[in-house]
Amino acid sequence: MRLKRVKQLGFGLVELMIAVTLGILLSTAVIQVFLATSTSSKMLDSMAQIQENARFAMRFLSREIRMAGYMGCSSIGAAGFNNIALPTSLAIFSPGTALVGVDNVGASDAMSAVVGTDRVTIKRASDEFITLTGNLSPDNANVKIEDNSVGFVKEDFVMVTDCLNGDMFRITNTPKKKGEGQTTLAHANGSNSDNKLSKIYTGEAEVFGFQVIDFFIADTGRKSSAGNPINALYFQQLTLTSGGVATAPIELVEGIENMQLSYGVDTNADRAVDVYQTAAEVADWATVLSVRIELIMYGSQDNVVGRTGAADAQQLSDASGDLVANNDGRLRQVFTNVFTIRNRLQ
Repeated sequence: MRLKRVKQLGFGLVELMIAVTLGILLSTAVIQVFLATSTSSKMLDSMAQIQENARFAMRFLSREIRMAGYMGCSSIGAAGFNNIALPTSLAIFSPGTALVGVDNVGASDAMSAVVGTDRVTIKRASDEFITLTGNLSPDNANVKIEDNSVGFVKEDFVMVTDCLNGDMFRITNTPKKKGEGQTTLAHANGSNSDNKLSKIYTGEAEVFGFQVIDFFIADTGRKSSAGNPINALYFQQLTLTSGGVATAPIELVEGIENMQLSYGVDTNADRAVDVYQTAAEVADWATVLSVRIELIMYGSQDNVVGRTGAADAQQLSDASGDLVANNDGRLRQVFTNVFTIRNRLQ
């Protein structure tokens, strides 16, 4: 009797095992490609964010540093300056106080800055000014301006200057508001040590507000997705409209872990930088001609790079050559720039 051959149907055990193995290998390859692409995307996003934030931070800092000591068409070092405003601790304005830094702040810092970061204070005239309209004869007469377009209020610190001389005083009356026409800025005793200015100014003089600005790094109170703190660059300003009272700190740019500042000092009065020193090393702030800024920036996404000690750890050094620690896996970059104090070189 002849047996009928039956064709084999389906897959055998060996074929199934081979197919499963190939499927696993293919899936693993796809997952690895996806993870690599995801990590690369996170890194590129972090890098773009870091660079953009660094540009903004440097722009804010550079503008104010260059304007330190500004008092209209001249600088505090180039013009005679008389200060009758009280309290003098707030209104001290001289080449030695126009820009002053603090090195590696401690836990008791007045601005609640991040411990170990640097802070800098800048004093200058405001950007906006008002033209003087007269009535400055004699020198104890009240100052008249064409309109209170800046928004001066009682007890504000203001300065009047004609490029050759300058006077600072506190307003002791309530000026008219913006758009209400000519108004008077009185400078009586009480809020001032004297009611007389240093000279009789003409209609060519200008009236500015007085600004004291602090830049520092502080904790925003926000956390990353993994619970890591987010620091930011802040500034705090003695505003024109607060009657001499400092406003609350304002956040400028997030993602700044550390700010280190060094100061270009002229040691032989030749108008050139001879050495860069920390704030703790500067003996005379009037000799500082430039500021070197180092910012350590990080992205907002965690676990983008390896942490310190891991095989894939990011190798990054600061301006001093020290390794920047990374305990959260956030991508970091170091940015350094030097800015000259413009009015210090006149």
